[in-house]
Amino acid sequence: MEPALARMMGWFLILSAILAGYFSFWCAYDKLTSPAWPVTSAEIVRSSMYQRTGKSQDWCVKLAYRYPVEGKAYRSARIGVSRIGNAGCHRDQAVTAWRLASMAPGARIRVHYRPGDPGDTAVFLASLDVLDYVGVGFALALFALGVWEARKRAPGA
Repeated sequence: MEPALARMMGWFLILSAILAGYFSFWCAYDKLTSPAWPVTSAEIVRSSMYQRTGKSQDWCVKLAYRYPVEGKAYRSARIGVSRIGNAGCHRDQAVTAWRLASMAPGARIRVHYRPGDPGDTAVFLASLDVLDYVGVGFALALFALGVWEARKRAPGA
């Protein structure tokens, strides 16, 4: 590969690594900090169960709830801190049905909310999983490959 093209490709990989690292960091950061978020009581407005389609056939809880924070009313349907993940889901339909039994409309649940943004909530907290580590590893590998490509010089230079 032409050295100038290799350097350009290297900088593209470094930029891609920074973007991938940013995304991976924020997903992991929310999972790590959410257990320390303030907690409030929420009333369930709607609850149901559905089965995912595609590769994962898990059964998941779907909720809508309302809750107060400092005198202001909020509504949310967010289950976990990650937009991608398995919060509220399980392979076994019976396990999800058992979880759902305690979450009928009118029931009270504990909701964690982000201190700076009370509209950002989590019912089920998640710990770091394999995807978090893979995301960080991918970003580091892209960065290393980018640096390696960006350092290429013309022969004899």
